[in-house]
Amino acid sequence: MTHDLSVTVPHAKCSICAQLAAIETAYQKFGWEENNTHLPAAAGKLVVVIDFKPYSSRQLQLQQCPECGTYYLYRTDYEYLVNGSEDEQELRRLSAEEASEVLEDYGLAARLMQGYDRHAG
Repeated sequence: MTHDLSVTVPHAKCSICAQLAAIETAYQKFGWEENNTHLPAAAGKLVVVIDFKPYSSRQLQLQQCPECGTYYLYRTDYEYLVNGSEDEQELRRLSAEEASEVLEDYGLAARLMQGYDRHAG
Protein backbone atom coordinates (compact mmCIF):
# COMPACT_ATOMS: atom_id res chain seq x y z
CA MET A 1 0.00 0.00 0.00
CA THR A 2 1.37 3.40 -0.96
CA HIS A 3 0.49 6.71 0.60
CA ASP A 4 0.35 10.07 -1.15
CA LEU A 5 2.56 12.11 1.16
CA SER A 6 1.57 15.35 -0.52
CA VAL A 7 -1.84 15.08 1.17
CA THR A 8 -0.49 14.64 4.71
CA VAL A 9 2.91 16.28 4.28
CA PRO A 10 2.53 19.56 2.37
CA HIS A 11 6.27 19.94 1.71
CA ALA A 12 6.48 16.62 -0.18
CA LYS A 13 5.63 18.18 -3.56
CA CYS A 14 6.61 21.78 -2.86
CA SER A 15 9.15 23.31 -5.27
CA ILE A 16 10.85 25.13 -2.38
CA CYS A 17 10.72 22.56 0.43
CA ALA A 18 11.65 19.66 -1.85
CA GLN A 19 15.10 21.28 -2.01
CA LEU A 20 15.45 21.34 1.80
CA ALA A 21 16.30 18.40 4.04
CA ALA A 22 14.54 18.05 7.40
CA ILE A 23 17.61 19.67 8.97
CA GLU A 24 20.03 21.85 7.03
CA THR A 25 23.24 23.17 8.54
CA ALA A 26 25.93 25.54 7.31
CA TYR A 27 29.27 26.68 8.67
CA GLN A 28 31.71 29.42 7.75
CA LYS A 29 35.09 30.26 9.23
CA PHE A 30 37.01 33.40 8.40
CA GLY A 31 40.24 32.54 6.62
CA TRP A 32 39.10 29.01 5.73
CA GLU A 33 36.66 29.83 2.93
CA GLU A 34 37.43 26.60 1.08
CA ASN A 35 35.73 24.67 3.89
CA ASN A 36 32.68 26.93 4.13
CA THR A 37 29.22 25.50 3.60
CA HIS A 38 25.97 27.38 3.01
CA LEU A 39 22.28 26.69 3.32
CA PRO A 40 20.58 25.81 0.03
CA ALA A 41 19.31 28.78 -1.98
CA ALA A 42 15.73 27.60 -1.36
CA ALA A 43 16.15 28.57 2.31
CA GLY A 44 16.29 32.21 1.18
CA LYS A 45 12.74 31.93 -0.17
CA LEU A 46 11.25 31.25 3.27
CA VAL A 47 9.40 34.10 4.98
CA VAL A 48 10.05 35.19 8.57
CA VAL A 49 6.87 34.80 10.64
CA ILE A 50 8.33 35.51 14.09
CA ASP A 51 11.73 36.96 14.93
CA PHE A 52 12.29 35.79 18.49
CA LYS A 53 15.49 37.84 18.93
CA PRO A 54 15.05 40.91 16.72
CA TYR A 55 17.98 42.83 18.21
CA SER A 56 20.39 39.94 18.64
CA SER A 57 23.27 38.94 16.41
CA ARG A 58 22.29 35.34 17.19
CA GLN A 59 19.09 34.84 15.22
CA LEU A 60 16.16 32.64 16.20
CA GLN A 61 13.24 32.80 13.79
CA LEU A 62 10.11 30.93 12.86
CA GLN A 63 10.03 30.88 9.08
CA GLN A 64 7.35 29.62 6.68
CA CYS A 65 7.33 28.45 3.11
CA PRO A 66 5.17 30.82 1.04
CA GLU A 67 4.22 27.99 -1.33
CA CYS A 68 3.09 25.12 0.94
CA GLY A 69 2.94 26.70 4.39
CA THR A 70 5.51 24.42 6.05
CA TYR A 71 7.21 25.97 9.09
CA TYR A 72 10.93 25.98 9.89
CA LEU A 73 12.99 27.05 12.88
CA TYR A 74 16.07 29.01 11.86
CA ARG A 75 18.99 29.55 14.28
CA THR A 76 22.36 31.19 13.92
CA ASP A 77 25.32 31.19 16.24
CA TYR A 78 28.85 32.47 16.09
CA GLU A 79 32.06 32.41 18.01
CA TYR A 80 34.40 35.35 17.84
CA LEU A 81 38.03 34.28 17.74
CA VAL A 82 41.15 36.40 17.37
CA ASN A 83 42.11 34.62 14.15
CA GLY A 84 38.59 34.85 12.66
CA SER A 85 35.00 34.22 13.57
CA GLU A 86 33.08 30.98 13.12
CA ASP A 87 29.46 31.28 12.00
CA GLU A 88 26.83 28.52 12.05
CA GLN A 89 23.29 28.32 10.72
CA GLU A 90 20.65 25.65 11.22
CA LEU A 91 17.27 25.33 9.54
CA ARG A 92 14.95 22.65 10.94
CA ARG A 93 11.59 21.67 9.45
CA LEU A 94 8.82 21.61 12.05
CA SER A 95 5.91 19.22 12.09
CA ALA A 96 2.44 20.77 12.18
CA GLU A 97 2.28 19.94 15.90
CA GLU A 98 5.64 21.56 16.65
CA ALA A 99 4.70 24.67 14.68
CA SER A 100 1.36 24.85 16.47
CA GLU A 101 3.11 24.75 19.87
CA VAL A 102 5.45 27.56 18.88
CA LEU A 103 2.58 29.64 17.52
CA GLU A 104 0.40 29.02 20.57
CA ASP A 105 3.18 30.33 22.76
CA TYR A 106 2.87 33.58 20.83
CA GLY A 107 -0.92 33.61 20.52
CA LEU A 108 -0.76 33.25 16.77
CA ALA A 109 -1.81 29.63 16.31
CA ALA A 110 -5.42 30.10 15.21
CA ARG A 111 -4.68 32.79 12.63
CA LEU A 112 -1.57 31.26 11.08
CA MET A 113 -2.52 27.59 11.23
CA GLN A 114 -5.58 28.29 9.06
CA GLY A 115 -3.19 28.99 6.20
CA TYR A 116 -1.13 25.91 7.01
CA ASP A 117 -4.26 23.70 6.96
CA ARG A 118 -5.29 25.10 3.57
CA HIS A 119 -1.97 24.00 2.11
CA ALA A 120 -2.16 20.53 3.71
CA GLY A 121 -5.51 19.51 2.38
